[in-house]
Amino acid sequence: MKNLTDWFDRVYVINCAHRPDRLEETKRHLEETGMANNDWVHYYPAIIGDWTTCPADWGSGRGAWGCLRSHQRILEDVIHDRDGNGNPNLMNVLVLEDDVIFKEDALEKLNEFMEDVPTDWGQIYLGGQHRRKKGETDSPNVAIGNSVNRTHAYAVNQPTFTQFYRHISYATDYRNTSKHIDHQLELAHRRKDWPVYCPKEWIVGQRAGSSNINGKLNETKFW
Repeated sequence: MKNLTDWFDRVYVINCAHRPDRLEETKRHLEETGMANNDWVHYYPAIIGDWTTCPADWGSGRGAWGCLRSHQRILEDVIHDRDGNGNPNLMNVLVLEDDVIFKEDALEKLNEFMEDVPTDWGQIYLGGQHRRKKGETDSPNVAIGNSVNRTHAYAVNQPTFTQFYRHISYATDYRNTSKHIDHQLELAHRRKDWPVYCPKEWIVGQRAGSSNINGKLNETKFW
């Protein structure tokens, strides 16, 4: 069976420099579950909002600012990864955060899903939180995401790279709010800015531990 590094052109894992424990735990988990080849995974240094601080008009806290900037930077790197003729080298990417946890049958379910997912996908979520009822497709393995929260396990397809980047970077939508990047993405999902697909049941959750965004101690969740 194919794993994540087979299905996607590049797999990123975002990790904060002050959390080497999470980095090692994620590497070990990916290896033990067979979900990815660690030699091909790009472990990406997160922007730490407590270190950079945030703009004066940003009302969502330093942790949320660091999260947004980390995802923006990955897309900036992806968009700039081109050959000598200026053509994109990457057709799709998967972005994981360093608190991911996979269900026991995740590899099997991943393959069932990826074999059936429509080719017009703009985003794929392998884990998240549905905040509106998911839609149906002709496949028993694929659902439509109509408002998906969380950013610990999503993929973006090349035709959507720049639209996705522009949308999460639209500062006006964040002003005078406490919105995070995942709230901003929900807006795009609700407007149907691009097709969003997910497995009928999530295969990736967030494992227990303290949040880098708000410092709270969270339980393992699959929503």
